[in-house]
Amino acid sequence: MLVILIMGVSAYLVSALSKVTLQTARNEKSSDLLAQAKEIVIGYAVNGTGGTRPGDLMIPDVLSSTETPPYNYDGATEGGCLDASKTSSTPIPGLPVIGGGASNWTNMRCLGRMPWKSFNVPLGSPSENDPTGFMPWYAVSANLVDPTHVTPLNSELLNTDNTLHGPNNYPPPPHPWLTVRDMNGNVLSDRVAFVIMIPGATLPGQSRPLSASQGGPGLGGANQYLDSITVPPTCTAPCVPGTYNNFDMDDDFIMGDEHRWIASPSNPSQQIEDPNYHFNDKLLYVTIDELMPLIEKRIAREVKGCLDSYASAIGNTNYRYPWAAPVTDNTLFPVNLGDPSRPGAYGTNFGRIPESLDTSTGGGGPPPTGILLTYIQAVQTALNNYLANPNSTTLSTLRNKGDTLKDYAQSIGQATTDPARAAGITADNCTGMSCTSTLQSQLNTAMGGGTPDSSMPANWTTTACISLFTSPGSYWADWRNLVFYQVSTNYQPGGGANALLQISGSGNPNGGNGTYRASVILAGKKLGTQTRANPYVDPPNDYLANPISEFSTDPLFVTNAHSDSTLTTTFITYKTSDPYYQNVNDLALCLDGKGINPTSQCN
Repeated sequence: MLVILIMGVSAYLVSALSKVTLQTARNEKSSDLLAQAKEIVIGYAVNGTGGTRPGDLMIPDVLSSTETPPYNYDGATEGGCLDASKTSSTPIPGLPVIGGGASNWTNMRCLGRMPWKSFNVPLGSPSENDPTGFMPWYAVSANLVDPTHVTPLNSELLNTDNTLHGPNNYPPPPHPWLTVRDMNGNVLSDRVAFVIMIPGATLPGQSRPLSASQGGPGLGGANQYLDSITVPPTCTAPCVPGTYNNFDMDDDFIMGDEHRWIASPSNPSQQIEDPNYHFNDKLLYVTIDELMPLIEKRIAREVKGCLDSYASAIGNTNYRYPWAAPVTDNTLFPVNLGDPSRPGAYGTNFGRIPESLDTSTGGGGPPPTGILLTYIQAVQTALNNYLANPNSTTLSTLRNKGDTLKDYAQSIGQATTDPARAAGITADNCTGMSCTSTLQSQLNTAMGGGTPDSSMPANWTTTACISLFTSPGSYWADWRNLVFYQVSTNYQPGGGANALLQISGSGNPNGGNGTYRASVILAGKKLGTQTRANPYVDPPNDYLANPISEFSTDPLFVTNAHSDSTLTTTFITYKTSDPYYQNVNDLALCLDGKGINPTSQCN
């Protein structure tokens, strides 16, 4: 009998240990998948995969009647999100789906299965009905899937004052951010960009049958996979009593443990497992305040890549950078490819990124007006179009515009050596790319620019720059007012005195401080007393760190809001984890000729 008893106890212990081991393995697998899926979603947002704007995300995979077959979880993103006003729609609440273009777009609630195929999440054995609860679910704020109403998508989206802001009176976010709570109902964050959840096994009241196409009665909605927690009125503070779930359309989610302990009714000093608590969702979330700095870094590095590729371009023998555009330039981003855009200006070391270049080594004459200006701009537009898309059609247009300019310049008495007529002649006789640099220099001079630096390309010629500044619908339009740039006097057009740049602070891990040829500075959300009013009042101070409106208590603090009247060479930047970042959130990147400078230390 004793042997039988021992064998029984041993079997029970082995069984219990097996369950614990199985549950531990399942939890580890879920945690690994959550972490992997989180990184994939962040990478998609930062990279602007598939031609989307950096920051845009995919709509979840929901059960929709528009699919073939209908109502399936196929791992693909849908054409819209659930409609929060359709709480009684069948067979799934929230259908039919709606997008940002719908008249009731404010009802968008984006919850469903993670579109794992569209995100390229590697799942070993995907399951449509997912009885074990391993397939990830995904919720995203409609702010990140609605490009119709969320314009622009940039750092200004972080502002919390719900007022118009920026030089174009950008509106506040039109949709709510997601909210995530702890298991006691306390808000962990109400600024969540996206949530990823692993459902776990079925709980009492849940059913996960096969789809109709698989011979079953039809797939279950979110409530058959995701769970709820009721926080009782007798909860121990801090807590917020109420019932919270992860499956409805309120953009409110809750995290919890698999067990909740309560005082035993028969022995209050003893803790027992709450028999009414059923919850096994695993959840990870990312806030917009965590996501946006990663997007800012991507944008700043893309601008840095453009400028470095320009400095290393064939023909730029002295590795120089162009003049900046004035900080007060309010030129709108061109709607049509090749339209006049924000030009650089002679003598401007610090300012905004120039979308059309000035490489002058001296001041020029008065700018043209009237018909002559119109014809010069027409040739510039045709040249930009040809550079972006060199083919016989764009070349023919360039030659035709050149012929018109040439004839008009001659009719008003210009000699063949006068800049506008010379540009017309060059354009009229252009046979290919070999003419473009000369033509751009002539157009710069015709527009009143000085003598160009002959060692520098006259326009953005590298793929990195052309795609960023001149592509139709470019997301650069969202960021151009937040990005600043300074070129050192050493590497300005024509060269100059030795005054290389330096960047201090925890955000610059690079060596070689004080040897930088140029710097890119991206302004984060407005801080302190900044207003970013329209029209511009004080652009540098309204965007960048300075002693007036965005000031750090760091004893090493220096201003990033430079001025060409008293040019300074120092910047400061911090990691997002640095306490000083809360007061100064500018991102400053160094340029020191990466790719062409053997001693480069800028990453």
